[in-house]
Amino acid sequence: MAMNFFEHQDQARRRTGRLVTYFALAVLCIVAALYATGMLLLNWAQQSVTDSSQAQAQVQPEIIYWNWEICLGVVCLSGLIIGGGSLYRIHQLSGGGSVVAESLGGTLLDPGTVRGDERKLLNIVEEMAIASGVPVPPVYVIEDDSINAFAAGFKPTDAVIGVTRGCMAKLDREQLQGVIAHEFSHIFNGDMRLNIRLIGVIYGLLVMGLIGLYVLRSVLYS
Repeated sequence: MAMNFFEHQDQARRRTGRLVTYFALAVLCIVAALYATGMLLLNWAQQSVTDSSQAQAQVQPEIIYWNWEICLGVVCLSGLIIGGGSLYRIHQLSGGGSVVAESLGGTLLDPGTVRGDERKLLNIVEEMAIASGVPVPPVYVIEDDSINAFAAGFKPTDAVIGVTRGCMAKLDREQLQGVIAHEFSHIFNGDMRLNIRLIGVIYGLLVMGLIGLYVLRSVLYS
C-alpha cells in the first residue's frame, strides 16, 4: 500500500474542520441550555409570586420566552468560564510538544537506539521529515499495548511525535509509515496548535460541566 503524505494532509485538514464545527456547536448548545434553565427559573419565580399574592384570583401568569438580560448574562458567564478554563489549560501546554508527551506518560526515545522496533520507528520519522520538509522531531514512546500515535507542539520547531509501544510492535513497516505520515500531516498543516486550543476548549467545557453539576446538587439538596 503506497502512502501519500499529501493525501494524509488533506484528510487531516478535513477532520480538523469538522472538529472545529463540533466544538462550536457544543458551546452554542451549552449557552442555549443555560438560557433555557434561566428562563425556567424566572417563570417559576413569577409563578410563585403570583400564587402567593393572588391566591384567590384566577390569574395565570404570562410565560416569558425571551429576556435579553438573562441571555446576556448567560453568554458572558459561559464565555468567562469556558474562556478562562481554556486559557489556563493552553498556558499549561504552551511549553511545546514535550510537555504534552510527558503529561501522557511518554518517554523520550534515544536517537542512538539499536533496538529493532525503536530503530525502525526513528528511521521512518527521519524519512517523513525529509519528505515533508520539516525538522526531525523528537520521538516519545507511550508504554501502552494499544495502537495509537499523536503529534504535539505549537509549531514545527517544537513538535514531537508520540507512538505507543503497541503501535511499534503490531504494525509492519509500511503500516507504521502510514501512521507517521498522518502525524506529519498535522505538523506540516499547523494542526497541532489548533489541537492544543481544542484541548483548552475541552477543558473549559469540563470546568463548565463541573460547576453546573455542583450548582445542580446544591439546588437539589437545598
